[in-house]
Amino acid sequence: MAGVTGVGRARALDLPGTAEELVGYRRGGVRLAAGGAVLAVLAFLSFAVFPEDPPWAGDLAGFVCLGGSMAAVFGLVRFPYARRFRRVLAAGPWSAHPATVVPRAWSGEGVVLAAVDGEGMLPLRVIASRARWQVARPVPTGVLWWCGDPRKGGVLAAPGGGPLFWARPARGAAARRLLAAAEEARLSALPVPAPPQAGPEAPGAPATRTPVPSYARFAAHAGAWAATPRRRERRRRPEPDVRTVPWWRVRALRRTGGLNEVGIGLIGLALYGGLTAMDVVWPEEGADGSVSTGRLVLLTASVAWTLWAAFQVWNRGLPVVRVLVRAALAPVPVERRYALVPAPVGEGAALVVFPAHGGPDDRPEGVLPLLPPEGPVEPAGTVELRGWLDRDGQDGDGDAVVVAWCGGRPLWPAGPYLEAGTADGAELLEAMAELLETGPAPEPTPGPGAQG
Repeated sequence: MAGVTGVGRARALDLPGTAEELVGYRRGGVRLAAGGAVLAVLAFLSFAVFPEDPPWAGDLAGFVCLGGSMAAVFGLVRFPYARRFRRVLAAGPWSAHPATVVPRAWSGEGVVLAAVDGEGMLPLRVIASRARWQVARPVPTGVLWWCGDPRKGGVLAAPGGGPLFWARPARGAAARRLLAAAEEARLSALPVPAPPQAGPEAPGAPATRTPVPSYARFAAHAGAWAATPRRRERRRRPEPDVRTVPWWRVRALRRTGGLNEVGIGLIGLALYGGLTAMDVVWPEEGADGSVSTGRLVLLTASVAWTLWAAFQVWNRGLPVVRVLVRAALAPVPVERRYALVPAPVGEGAALVVFPAHGGPDDRPEGVLPLLPPEGPVEPAGTVELRGWLDRDGQDGDGDAVVVAWCGGRPLWPAGPYLEAGTADGAELLEAMAELLETGPAPEPTPGPGAQG
């Protein structure tokens, strides 16, 4: 693929953030391998303490031994990857690319990078767990850093140089599917980001900025997007009102909090319990009451997955959900005009916010990245913004968590509210402006539009 090259002069490993991430990645592998090995050895020694009686003791020891062994293996796997990371990062510089993620059910997520010269795209398969990869998935600005060989693979990272992920080139039918998804997501229309390790005034940085369109232009774009035919989607019942029900009954909050992942582990435990109950009701002749290897593996995997998912909910998901609920229930709304437009990359949307009282020539005040709305939303109109909380749930001057209420229901954010005057807000608005400039301006479309 032409154009996937580094443009910074320094090696990727010379970036302080990258070097720290590499050390942390290796250190995490050491902790995981050592802790898993100790747990497995202790569980194995327990066989001598409880050789036969009680019967469940041997099963428990086997479960702990298997779980510790798996943790040790996962930790040891990090060592060759750490050496591979160091070799690649020491051989070349980072380069920044417009990127989009294509979820894949069983083979890991796919990523497509656009060339810095706009000629060609590189389909990749990310080698990482979903939990680690979530922190680096492209935000609505759609940028990832890359260092490596497009033919053999390389290292992906979020802007800034970490966390680090290995990615292999996709080939054959998988590559064709990724490229088709990237084309549908308008990846090639995104502007080229500034190169890593280069300041705004350095050679190679963009010399000019795309003017941010007016309210009339954004509203016209929103109307045209709302009128575009969509693929048929499954009808869903309206979400319960977060003001009257607990948060775990709201689909979007369950996904954000990670409860769906916990449910997968609970299904496995329910299956194990059902098989055990069947043995009690319909016992097999000659059965000695011991647990088979298949069921032990099922129990081990289900318990490990449930505990891991529950930890993710407690450590990451629950704090985010608490702040979102607080923001959604904040008592004082701020009324603004809006235009609902597609995010530059992916299936999400963006709420471009304008002064409540003004004309068609007003420029945006800010932009709020959104999760895909659960139902139809007017392409333009008036919205109530509530919250203005810091990410840690306190009032302050950090990134603002804002929930938009439109038509009596919340539009859940995919990121913090970005003021137009900030660097992140200006970057996202410029990416949207670049998309608007790629084609003729659509005429405003009166009446409601559908956004699924």
